[in-house]
Amino acid sequence: MKFKRAKIIVNPASNHGETKKVFGKVNDFFKGKLDFDLELTEKPKQAIEMAKKLFDYDLIIVVGGDGTIFEIVNGLTLSNNRKTALGVVPTGSGNDLARTLGTPKDIISACNEILNGQTKIIDLGLVNGVYYANSLGIGFDAQVAHLANEIKDDVKRSGLSLYLTALFKVLSKDYHPFSVSIKIDEDDFFTRKIVLITANNGMSYGGGFKITPKARNDDGLLNICLIDKLSAWKVIPRLPFVIIGKHEWMKCAHTYRAKKIIVRANEESLPAQLDGELMVDNNFLIEIVPKALKVIVSKRDGQ
Repeated sequence: MKFKRAKIIVNPASNHGETKKVFGKVNDFFKGKLDFDLELTEKPKQAIEMAKKLFDYDLIIVVGGDGTIFEIVNGLTLSNNRKTALGVVPTGSGNDLARTLGTPKDIISACNEILNGQTKIIDLGLVNGVYYANSLGIGFDAQVAHLANEIKDDVKRSGLSLYLTALFKVLSKDYHPFSVSIKIDEDDFFTRKIVLITANNGMSYGGGFKITPKARNDDGLLNICLIDKLSAWKVIPRLPFVIIGKHEWMKCAHTYRAKKIIVRANEESLPAQLDGELMVDNNFLIEIVPKALKVIVSKRDGQ
């Protein structure tokens, strides 16, 4: 693809600081191939402000993980910028959006994909005024994401391995169902005790759990998966099915497609994660924002 001007934003702290060691490869790869300048983030949320200033660029390349992409997405969207295309060089712990877009894990291959892929306009999710590109989870999965964020530098793991480590820790110490009231589109509220509920734009989260395997990020709909209350010992044998996206036959699993969903806590506040970023609230208004972001996808694999 031909781009006139690119900005490369690097989070050197991503993946336990490993990104700091490898982003030079990205810089070297694009020399002579793109007119670009490069910036490093130095603190959380800084990439949001960087992304608000990209109107003179037709390409933004993110070198980092889902958290950095989350900030870029919010910066672009809050500034109403649908012109600048987002390309991803995945160097984070989960890299779920990159997986959805069909972006290779290998750094040089990902850079090649940015130059040779194709652009696509995708939907975004919006929850309580905050945008997300791939996934929103409330309940158990958010507990796992919160803990994974706390322990990732200590355990030195990433991807599915990190999330499984956090998952078993939560199961052994702090697992419990959540009482919620849910409204899907214009239907009436219903009350349920749940393990989790997701409202996703992409197929996977948590480093590879295919919780919404039929999701598409350009169909104008959120893909919702609700898991009813289960005891902890019943969660474990079901995990392999969720990892490969073969869980929708289970009686405890309920799937929906909708433009809007409201989730309210009936008791304690609810933990949530959106693209791996953490949130706690009593009320969640979740909506789809159609055709909100231009991205670069693999010609072969992007949803």
